[in-house]
Amino acid sequence: MLQNLKIALLTKEQNVWFIRAEKGKYAKHFRAGGVIAIEHLERAYSGNIPSALPTEEFLKVQLLANEKYSEFRESTDGKESRKLNRAGFNILSQIRRFSNEIKCGDLIVTRNEKDDGYSFGICSDTIPYIDHTPIRIPTTKKDGTLGFERSSLEYKLRKRVIWGPSISRSELPGAVRKATSGQQTVTSLNNHKEKIFHLIYPFFTDGESLFFSNKIKTSHRVNALAVGKLFQNVALIKSLTEILLSEEHFDINRLAQLAESAVLLGTSDIVTCQAEFMSPGDMWCRIPLIGESLTNQIFASVLACLLLTGQVGAEEIASLTNNEAAPTLAIKKDTNDIFSDKYKTPAISQKLKSIAKAASSQAENIESQDHSIIEVKKSLNLSLTKVDTEKLEAFEFGINVLEIGKSHENR
Repeated sequence: MLQNLKIALLTKEQNVWFIRAEKGKYAKHFRAGGVIAIEHLERAYSGNIPSALPTEEFLKVQLLANEKYSEFRESTDGKESRKLNRAGFNILSQIRRFSNEIKCGDLIVTRNEKDDGYSFGICSDTIPYIDHTPIRIPTTKKDGTLGFERSSLEYKLRKRVIWGPSISRSELPGAVRKATSGQQTVTSLNNHKEKIFHLIYPFFTDGESLFFSNKIKTSHRVNALAVGKLFQNVALIKSLTEILLSEEHFDINRLAQLAESAVLLGTSDIVTCQAEFMSPGDMWCRIPLIGESLTNQIFASVLACLLLTGQVGAEEIASLTNNEAAPTLAIKKDTNDIFSDKYKTPAISQKLKSIAKAASSQAENIESQDHSIIEVKKSLNLSLTKVDTEKLEAFEFGINVLEIGKSHENR
């Protein structure tokens, strides 16, 4: 697990958008064409759409000429003039948002066909375009000949998107489901950005905190004692992280005292959580990153999260330092900016090796003394988010990640 783990880098500039595809009717067309598209130009122009995107001024003139989207209103001087009505203003604002606000690198979410989950993609070109060529879905007929599905996507205002994974609708938290159930075609999901990223990455960081999630997969009634113990274990993450960073030998049973002291002192340097126990459900955690080298903190915090939720054991952690190997935590794409500079570390870091050895030692203590971690994992059927996100990362403007690996010191 450790050597396949990715920690996504969350930037403030990246927005998250939900694009409605006629209740999923055109989701397949979006994926097949590598696009998102909206119908609002067709509404504004009644079918006679120009070959280039008109300016906002021309769009407004077009809408004002249509009685469906405008009405006469009296001004303060008693004169009447045509003004956009609610429907006209909505068309103009949706075209404006689609054209001007969705930019390269933004995360795109759309609902799939037949209520079968949601797809995730990355906008790969800020500039919108008009394409009069319908997007059709290839299919194989019963006699083996190639053909196309009956439906086609005719919407001409489009943006390019690199599509990645899809997830089941049942995986979405209630707040996100509610945010995607409205009527607007283009909806900002920035208020739910963290929860959206939790759906596709078990870990991500904004440089100030590490975010970690567990999926509670049990379909039975949730054991209250197991949930309480899970929260208690998670509360120890920051304390265990500090122990790993200091490379101390420490009695794991004293971690609770450190965590309780932090709560009583009212410090902000504590782990916080949100949860949705719906059987199945989710728990989302935020671990503050303060002081120590950012890469070292993230590495130690990830190991602490995995240890205290029973996701890895001593043997797997020890494998990071076996046979003269040293663990690495490297940024996937060096973008040569201040954000990525924060995560740079030497190819072989002795500090990461020391942290891994300390974690392996603590894992042995946990496995021999504190069986409740494993029992909680079994009771709640805890697991990490496992989504193939490679397509979201494998191009210039895709999501950047930190990856755990190994280097050999004698090379």
